[in-house]
Amino acid sequence: MSLRTTGSAVEQELVRYLLEAGEGIGQVSARAIARELHIAPSSVVRFCKRLGFAGYYDFRDAFRLELRHAAEHYEGVDPNYPFELGEPPIVISRKIGALYREIVDETLEHIDDRALGRATRLLASALEIVVTASGVQLAFAEGFKNKMLKIGHSVVVESRVEAALYRAAHARRGETALILLSYSGESGRILRVARLARERSAPVIALTSSGGNTLSRIVDVALVVPSREEVERNLGHFAMNIATALLLDILYASIFNGDYAEHYAARMEMNRLGSRSGSLRSGRDA
Repeated sequence: MSLRTTGSAVEQELVRYLLEAGEGIGQVSARAIARELHIAPSSVVRFCKRLGFAGYYDFRDAFRLELRHAAEHYEGVDPNYPFELGEPPIVISRKIGALYREIVDETLEHIDDRALGRATRLLASALEIVVTASGVQLAFAEGFKNKMLKIGHSVVVESRVEAALYRAAHARRGETALILLSYSGESGRILRVARLARERSAPVIALTSSGGNTLSRIVDVALVVPSREEVERNLGHFAMNIATALLLDILYASIFNGDYAEHYAARMEMNRLGSRSGSLRSGRDA
């Protein structure tokens, strides 16, 4: 169903109201809409008839059915533009949910068992892990750092490439491992970090797009994120963010599981310390 208008101010207001109401329209009468928009009830009925319906209630039933169908049948959502102008929130929610499922499935399909196993071993054995990230991916890197710290692994997040270059240049074999987050895999400065670390025999794991970019060829292990998203022309870097969060959580869980008993004990102790600290703060505030 297409909510076409004649361009009149009344019909434009009606379309806006209907799209915002979405499924909630099932509880609203034509008179209630007319009252809300300060128009005559006959204007609502005329609009419905112009769309080919016998009246408002026929239109309302068809409109709700269309919304349900649209909300339940999405596949192949464009990660660059996953929603369109004027779509109601219920449709947007279903489309974003479908996109999440698609990106998760595609990311898992790209995972190579041996590559994941090697990345896990390299990170688990490092005395320090340096993660280089920028922009919104910095938040995912910080989340990974916080999880790892709670099981006794030292992680540093560098948002400035200059700082990452310094750490790569002073990395020690058997002590430092690097994780580089780079969707394109062609950033000159990120490539320099990778090469410096390799010269120091420090292992490098990259989270980067598929397609055999330069970064994936020079690191020890490349874990692939789907490459259907354009770097600049998109509405929110949805695909890159979903895949990055998933892969970092998989690395954390795999490292955790490598020494489950010890890591579990460490995590529970950190939870207890956190609870105790919160209780002390609450007491002081009181």
